[in-house]
Amino acid sequence: MTPMSWAIFLFVIGLVLLLAELLLPTHGLLGVLGVFAVIGSLVITFWINQWAGLVATLIVATAAPFFGVWAVRIWPRTIVGRRLVLQPLESAPQPIAVQIGQVGVAISELRPMGECEFGDLRIEASSELGMIAPGTKVKIVNIVDRRPVVRAASQC
Repeated sequence: MTPMSWAIFLFVIGLVLLLAELLLPTHGLLGVLGVFAVIGSLVITFWINQWAGLVATLIVATAAPFFGVWAVRIWPRTIVGRRLVLQPLESAPQPIAVQIGQVGVAISELRPMGECEFGDLRIEASSELGMIAPGTKVKIVNIVDRRPVVRAASQC
């Protein structure tokens, strides 16, 4: 094989390996091998003629960002990408069913997290001040991150 054939062969192999990296979960191994193959083809091109090597390097350097953007946009739509990238939520979070000022009963010990019952609804809640024993009446004083913050009703 001539040196030009080797350069073209390594460049094509490098592109194939880079595309395979997008489709196969190889943890970057094929990507690294693809980059080395492309660099090898550039080295051979420089060995053949320095001006041809310079032109090939400029072409690769100009095309690489476009390939990167294309890969980032296309990869989440591939079979592997759909499995690894989180998809957007299909529904909005439901509003919390309790309100500030509502009174309930602590079902489990709140230290500071536990379960409280408000009517027929059991919700995980956190205590505002220290531990709250089970069976204690509690009052919602705040809602943080969709979780009620309660205080013993005797402290309100």
